[in-house]
Amino acid sequence: EDNLRTYSPLEPLTEDEQQWLEGETATLIKSYPTIDCNDCNYCMPCPYGLNISAIFVHYNKCVNTGNVPESQQAENYQKARRAFLVGYDRSVPKLRQANHCIQCRECVPHCPQQIDIPREMQRIDSFVEKLKQGTL
Repeated sequence: EDNLRTYSPLEPLTEDEQQWLEGETATLIKSYPTIDCNDCNYCMPCPYGLNISAIFVHYNKCVNTGNVPESQQAENYQKARRAFLVGYDRSVPKLRQANHCIQCRECVPHCPQQIDIPREMQRIDSFVEKLKQGTL
């Protein structure tokens, strides 16, 4: 009942509130580098064994905690690099990581967020390889 009272009665947004949400807020959200995955697992199972949502969850967690280094010149590069790579191996078994994606696109029609999952897997795999080689 407490939850119902919190949201009742529902009142529509004012025009100013709607414009604010569609303007500044939408721009800010789109500029944030996380992947829009909500961990629903509708994309699973992957026929090639990837743990798609775990890969995205780990990546997003690292973005949110500042452990996605942008370059070797970044002040926290070594710490962030280690946190990302160690966390990736702990969160996602090696045989279920992004480098095993063959771009079959089986997952794409099942994603309610309309994420281009193979493209994101390729991007994450490339990022991981650069971190491993120390070339980012």
